Amino acid sequence: MLTTHTLFCLKGHVTLPLQQFLCAIFNSFVANYLVRLRVGMHVTTSIIGRLPVPVVASDLPAFGNIVSLSARMSNEPGDRGAAATLQACVAHLYKLDRREFQHVLGTFPLIPIDERGAALAAFGAAE
Repeated sequence: MLTTHTLFCLKGHVTLPLQQFLCAIFNSFVANYLVRLRVGMHVTTSIIGRLPVPVVASDLPAFGNIVSLSARMSNEPGDRGAAATLQACVAHLYKLDRREFQHVLGTFPLIPIDERGAALAAFGAAE
């Protein structure tokens, strides 16, 4: 995750699985989209503090799946299948429907169309 000196990367004790979960959420297309709705030129701690983050119990499959995909992406950053599945899983956590996720993906013109398409296909496969 890319951060600047303005934001705390980690404050306090947080388990590794929770770190991986939050890393996935904060690096998702959905969170990026929500931040861009609130930001001018600079992402501040107050913007991040107001960012809605899905609350998922650590014993639920959705949490474990995202943690597993996040860990996989840490070890294999070029794994496009895992990246697409991770984006789709996070979109489902935010309770987006297909049309809403398609809109979010459409706001990323610099992300290659095949990557956005893979995320949308993974979203449909997980419905």
